[in-house]
Amino acid sequence: MIASGEAQLLVAHPGHELLLHGWIDQSKPIVQVLTDGSGHSAVGRLEMTAEFLRAVGALPGAIFGRLSDREAYAMILECNTTLLLCLVMDLATEIEKQRPKMIVTDAAEGYNPVHDLCRMIAGAAIQLATVETKQYEYAVVNSPNSFDAMTSEGFVVELDDAAHARKIDRARHEATRLADIDELLLRHGAEAYRRERFRRVVDWTSIDLEPPPLYERFGEQRVAAHRYSRVIRRDEHMVPLRDALRAAVEKRSCAF
Repeated sequence: MIASGEAQLLVAHPGHELLLHGWIDQSKPIVQVLTDGSGHSAVGRLEMTAEFLRAVGALPGAIFGRLSDREAYAMILECNTTLLLCLVMDLATEIEKQRPKMIVTDAAEGYNPVHDLCRMIAGAAIQLATVETKQYEYAVVNSPNSFDAMTSEGFVVELDDAAHARKIDRARHEATRLADIDELLLRHGAEAYRRERFRRVVDWTSIDLEPPPLYERFGEQRVAAHRYSRVIRRDEHMVPLRDALRAAVEKRSCAF
């Protein structure tokens, strides 16, 4: 088991950390959160995450609710590589200082582009920090059993009855503020969240090998309903951001 301070976690939104309740309780990672969870409102939910971290003895990192959700989506739509590189460099600086054995991120599931961005930010930061930190990901929306962690240099944290009960109780307690909790529990069942599975990320740049992501279809539906004005596209928006990060890493490598 990873000791306290030897791991970091990067998630897109407050609340995702509840999916790794047991691992966080055991490992006490430094936790990074890209957005404040404000969605379309002016009220964020970052304090919920901060309260949980205090309860288990984990610490917030340099990137902790740095962006509002609106700012995060605007960064993607505008291909704002300057802002993205600032986030990566801040994370790289902290990784270089802390030298964690691992960093865990939201999996790139094609469900939400900000979730997918976590894998890229962490992967680029590790390379820029030039440390031997291993990168892992966990399922956010898909079932925790959607991949076999042990066949991909991953690992599994299995919760005993007491730890599993604490995890589910806290999730249900936060369900009024996190609409996805009831949906995920209904879809996958509470027992699926007894095992927290982590898959090793072999290539953080591989975001364009699958069919068009679900977030494009969701975006089209919201534009049609006049909720959004533009659709985030993988090839139009995410790939250029990925390429900018890859170029920054290659430039740094050439400087030595």
